[in-house]
Amino acid sequence: MALQQHQSNPVRIANEVGMLRSGMSGPIVLVEGATDTRLFRRLFIPSPRARVIHCKGKSNLLAAIEMVTSRGITGVLGICDADFDRLLGIPKVKNVFPVDHHDTEVMISTSPAFAHFYAELYEREADEREMGRTRERLLSYAAIIGKLRLWSIQNGGKVGFKALNAGEYIERDGTFNLESCIDALIAEKDLDSNSLLSVAKTGTESPATEISCGHDLTSLLDSDAAIRRRTQAHGRDIIEKMLRLSFDSQAFSTTNIHGALRSWEKEERLRLISDSQ
Repeated sequence: MALQQHQSNPVRIANEVGMLRSGMSGPIVLVEGATDTRLFRRLFIPSPRARVIHCKGKSNLLAAIEMVTSRGITGVLGICDADFDRLLGIPKVKNVFPVDHHDTEVMISTSPAFAHFYAELYEREADEREMGRTRERLLSYAAIIGKLRLWSIQNGGKVGFKALNAGEYIERDGTFNLESCIDALIAEKDLDSNSLLSVAKTGTESPATEISCGHDLTSLLDSDAAIRRRTQAHGRDIIEKMLRLSFDSQAFSTTNIHGALRSWEKEERLRLISDSQ
């Protein structure tokens, strides 16, 4: 599947889609980033029957889909992270398919692929109970941070998360040091730690998989596994590569987005996913 990487704004992306459509009749898929391209091109039929365009961001993807639709170009879809959209009640966009749960990393972590990933990362064969307990514990930590992320979004982005490495706050006994995490987040900011602590500890009806950010979860997995192995952590980028590589066609077929894309195929009368899935 061809990888288009030079687009940097919605107009260029829409123009690229138009040029591709003039020479092909198959599906054209817009994705957020390069890692999404590497993941999904393994799961879709190969080029030249389908193409993927890397949009360099969700906002570019959404704007490009709107332009493509307004130009009457058919057979184009977008795949993106849900982020907090479902929790915030943000309306769906036609022909844009959010992944299951908060984002791709969380989706893979809740799929059957996680068992293979877990065995490799923790260097041990674990039964479903042990693996499930570990995943739920780390998701609960990620959800705590997710509540802070959501609060920040709803309050003008007052908390900076770019430098956050969630795994740094896992203690040797596997617990999460929330107070230290908050102190780091608000360093040199005019925010009250007790207020954020209250936000983090407030209960929510939202599932942990919807409020947890995948980058936080993979960082937590990295540190937790390193403690268990008694070795150095690999780094979040490596963990996310391992996670993506564990996600095969069989695991993909169990997801909600797989079913949604199958429905899109029927509606558009185009083939995107191979019949073997």
